[in-house]
Amino acid sequence: MASLSRIRQILSGLLLLTLAIVYVDPAGAQATGSVELVAQSAWVDDGGIYNIQVRVAGADPDSSVVMRVYSPWPERDDFLRFELGEQKPVLEVGPVTLGDLQVASNEVLGLQLAVVGPNTTSPEVDLDIDDDGTESPLDVLVTEGGSAVHPIEIALLDPEGNVADSFLTSLIELPRAERTAPLRTALILESHLPNGTGPDGSSSLDLESTSDLATIVDAVANHPSADIALSVLPESLVSIERSANPELTQLLDLMRSNLKSDQLLPNPYVDLEEQAWVDTELTEALASLYVSGAEATSEVLGLTPERAVMLLDRTVTGAGLDALAEIGVQGVIVRPSQLGSLDREVFPQALTTRFLIPTADGRSVPALVADGGLSNHFTNTVGTVFNANRLLADLTLLSLQNSDVRQAVVVLPPEDWVPDATFLNVVLSGMERIPAIQGASPLDALSSTAFTPAQGIGTLSPPLRRELRPRRPPQDLGSFRTEYNQARTAIDSWSSVIADDRTSKDRLDELLRISTDTRHDEAQRTSYIDAIYSLIDDQKSSSITTPESETITLTGRFSDVPIVVENNLSVNASVLLLLDSEKLAFPDGRELPVVLSPGPNRIDIAIEALASGDSPIRIQVLSPDRSILLGSSEILVRTFAFSGVGLIIGISAIVVLLLWWLRHLRSSRDTVETLPDSATSAPTEESLGVST
Repeated sequence: MASLSRIRQILSGLLLLTLAIVYVDPAGAQATGSVELVAQSAWVDDGGIYNIQVRVAGADPDSSVVMRVYSPWPERDDFLRFELGEQKPVLEVGPVTLGDLQVASNEVLGLQLAVVGPNTTSPEVDLDIDDDGTESPLDVLVTEGGSAVHPIEIALLDPEGNVADSFLTSLIELPRAERTAPLRTALILESHLPNGTGPDGSSSLDLESTSDLATIVDAVANHPSADIALSVLPESLVSIERSANPELTQLLDLMRSNLKSDQLLPNPYVDLEEQAWVDTELTEALASLYVSGAEATSEVLGLTPERAVMLLDRTVTGAGLDALAEIGVQGVIVRPSQLGSLDREVFPQALTTRFLIPTADGRSVPALVADGGLSNHFTNTVGTVFNANRLLADLTLLSLQNSDVRQAVVVLPPEDWVPDATFLNVVLSGMERIPAIQGASPLDALSSTAFTPAQGIGTLSPPLRRELRPRRPPQDLGSFRTEYNQARTAIDSWSSVIADDRTSKDRLDELLRISTDTRHDEAQRTSYIDAIYSLIDDQKSSSITTPESETITLTGRFSDVPIVVENNLSVNASVLLLLDSEKLAFPDGRELPVVLSPGPNRIDIAIEALASGDSPIRIQVLSPDRSILLGSSEILVRTFAFSGVGLIIGISAIVVLLLWWLRHLRSSRDTVETLPDSATSAPTEESLGVST
């Protein structure tokens, strides 16, 4: 019983303690409100003014905002970890109450500070002009000079000084006297549009499905000198052009006027895993899909993508890289996941120089790797403007880490990132303004950098070589290889018939290309393959009308048999006439290639009669490669001509018969001349045995 009482006392104490913790006096209520970054200076020179704008929401009117500036980030790793350690701020601006801050109609609050270095001589930086026209001193950040990236903390404090919310951004200091070669920055933006062309040739793309591409193109148009690279599938461009929507037409016009050829990454016509095509020995088909992709892009935009440098698919191996090199690829951009890790003792910093990737056949392809740390800035949850400015600060740090080496970096958003207009405008504006960063095409970035020494930056050693390590197996094409090859053969056969019908041929080729899209399931692929055979059958079934069965009478040994074959197509049809007969020979051969004009076509077939009598001619109309039967017919030829042997036998029989008749005639005459007179006198009654 004593133990039970003890337990009750303990539980009662815990309950009271819990109630005491839960209950909070209203005077000491938890700080509320939020603060977010709206805009900030991209960079500042010594003697310049750093501006930052924030938006405060849900805070007490007596709350305040404070800005704390810390010593520059010592290493990029510290910046990426967001760690300030135990350091204290070198400058604190404020706290400034919300009422004392300049408040715009959209509740945006502005803060300023002046940056003063050893060579700063302008006194104007120490002055701030208030709304009433009076001058008040600005808070001044005194630096040691030199390029640096300072952490900036913005905190929202409640009336009691408690932190309600805060965020960490950066101040980029770039003195003009210390300008070095900028970091060549290849920002690659991928547009992931759905397949837009159906089996019937219709376009399914609309404003909603193309909104991501429109966001990217608008940002490019607003920042023409940022020089980003765009990856968009040619099939998407064709489908957009095919749409009747005038706003999509304007989108293409915007691309034509604001993009250059080297800003377009090479792509196959549709989304593919190149390694799967190499593994199934469809390398030639893969090459044709790249060729058709470049042709389609050129036809739609008037721009031909530069095939020299491509973004390598995650599944490609050394053998796949050999196949890509055969079709013109001279350099590649890879993701970090496609390569093994480097020795951090030899390479303590991120690579901003190129290296070599060996292929299966022993060649080497130069490469740049997209920086994984930069990619992470696209999806931070603090805010869009914050993420964009953090990306710019990180690029600046990369530029400063090895300023004496020709450097380049690739910025590649995560594959699931949705393009954001605000983010892109901040980043592209920074790339245009910040002297330490310069936009570059992938080809320019790759070709303008030095090779990475295998023993580390600054050593004299051969170029670094890194093996591809694909982390994902390629798609299993399975039976599709057979279906693809059979459909390809059917298209080629029918195309040889309708060589002049470019529209029909292109339509069949397009269906086959779209069927290869890796995003299709088996049923979707089958629908495109079936559409190919259906179109061919529809045209083939009514394309040719062969001559009706008839009897033709000939009297000569050599003659021409006229037949009429009607072409029901609107274009010329190339066909092969295959002839067969047992009693007739064909001096021009049994196979006659013929080009049939639209409508009836008379064809004279040269024949030689081998015997008199009835001789059928069997006629087949085939495609030039003999794989498609377009029609057949049979004509009966009746001839009275003789062959050489029959003529000799006939003449001999006539001669024998004539000789026999002459001999018989002469024999009859000789018998009459030798008879006695009595035999020739008239008969008497006595000789007749008549008595008188």
